Amino acid sequence: MDLHVQTMTRVLIGILFTAFLVGSAGAGDKPLEADGADTIPEFDCVIEPSEIIDVGSAVPGLIKAIYAHRSDLVKKGEVIAQLESSVERATLKLSKVRAKLTTSIELRQASAAFERRTQKRNQVLFQKSSLSEYDMDRLKTETRIAQLQVRQEKDNKRIAGLEYGSAAATLARRTIRSPVQGVVMERFKSVGEYVDEDPILRVAQLDPLHVEVIVPVKYLGRITPGMQAEVTPVVSSHNIHLATVTRVDRVADAASGTFGVRLSLSNPDYTIPGGLRCRLGFLPAEAPAAPVTAAESVEDKGDPTRTALAAGE
Repeated sequence: MDLHVQTMTRVLIGILFTAFLVGSAGAGDKPLEADGADTIPEFDCVIEPSEIIDVGSAVPGLIKAIYAHRSDLVKKGEVIAQLESSVERATLKLSKVRAKLTTSIELRQASAAFERRTQKRNQVLFQKSSLSEYDMDRLKTETRIAQLQVRQEKDNKRIAGLEYGSAAATLARRTIRSPVQGVVMERFKSVGEYVDEDPILRVAQLDPLHVEVIVPVKYLGRITPGMQAEVTPVVSSHNIHLATVTRVDRVADAASGTFGVRLSLSNPDYTIPGGLRCRLGFLPAEAPAAPVTAAESVEDKGDPTRTALAAGE
């Protein structure tokens, strides 16, 4: 009897131990659920213009006109200011006239044609020994000089064209254009003031906007370029905008234990002003589906039970 009880006890212990191992293995196969510690929380952020440019002049001069004022929308390449340029315009006009003149070339061409005809007529006399060799050599030289003078006048005309282009470039430098499409933030100068190295206007590019956020270093490596985030400006909490990570600092700040992240926020209609505080929440990246191996595919096709389950039987 005691032997039977001991045998049954050993069998029961073996069954419980086997069940424990099976349960542990099954639990290890289950993916860990993401808890609150694994999610990236929301952070405070700042919405800023992607570019803030102090537009100045390439050359010093007196401001003749300013065509843009504070809060005005300007396009890229649009004229926003003009320096006094009466001398440069006169020089351009003179260079243009010189570049179009062809009188000197026509004069040299006519002279060269006459020298060629003279040489041809005297060639007959030279063959009849009616003209000395010295006179014939002089005629050939004069013909050659006339041809070179034609080439010289053509070179002068080409140089005049280059001078016209230089005068046009000099005049263009006295016209100030906006380097970007954006909004005028501030006007530093007025008409009649002299400008040298100081800026005239400050222009901000508002499309796209930059969203700057400071993140603790424990999230370093989890935020990568291309990730998306929801941005909520504090002035309009009901509007949520989608931004994309473009820059992640490669060097963290050891003192504060943080690193910087920059996101790009599209703003084609300029509905979002720059210089706003905001709240930002990173969206989780979608995990790619696990690929099906060839062995699993063959096994599924060969197993009638799995085929019937897949068919809903």
